[in-house]
Amino acid sequence: MIDFWLIRHGETVENAQGICQGQTPGTLNEEGIMQAEMLGEYLKSETFDVVYSSDLLRTMKTTAEVTKFHLEKEIIAEPLLRERYLAAWQGKPFPKNWKDMDLPEGAETSDDLIARAEAFLKLIKDKHEGQKVFAMSHGGLIRAFWTVLHGFDHDSYYHWDAPKNTSISRFELNDDGSVKVVARNLAEHLELAQAENKSTNKNDWQL
Repeated sequence: MIDFWLIRHGETVENAQGICQGQTPGTLNEEGIMQAEMLGEYLKSETFDVVYSSDLLRTMKTTAEVTKFHLEKEIIAEPLLRERYLAAWQGKPFPKNWKDMDLPEGAETSDDLIARAEAFLKLIKDKHEGQKVFAMSHGGLIRAFWTVLHGFDHDSYYHWDAPKNTSISRFELNDDGSVKVVARNLAEHLELAQAENKSTNKNDWQL
């Protein structure tokens, strides 16, 4: 069995501004840095056998906030975990009224993303049987992973909402090919921080 943890990067400047990042680097904004720090704190007691990340800047920076508690772990930069390539749209605002299925010429399709997700799953099954695997990726590709790991048909890709920034999805990949969904789109670390902030603000107000 493989214990597979799949996480999305923190919020970026481009996310907040509605800019299409695709396979451009992306820059974590203040909120994204805070989310990454909270993720690192939340996972500091977890022990991962191997740590993978998309090789794009926004994912590598988010992953570094986790591995600072696990300095013995090298971050393996893996292009299979990159965001969808969106050709001429990259670096520009998303078109108004854009829909997932309306893509620019040369962009990766949902089938392309699903193929990449399947290739990464094969990679870890070949290399990491019996291990706990961390993988930092992007909203578009995570939806492809969800489609594959839930056993849904390819058209289901478009039915998912985007994962939350720094959310955790966790799956048990069993030897017989079955998958147990342990968590999907979990952002408890952010919710706990928000609750603490509200509690602190309330106490300050009462004082």
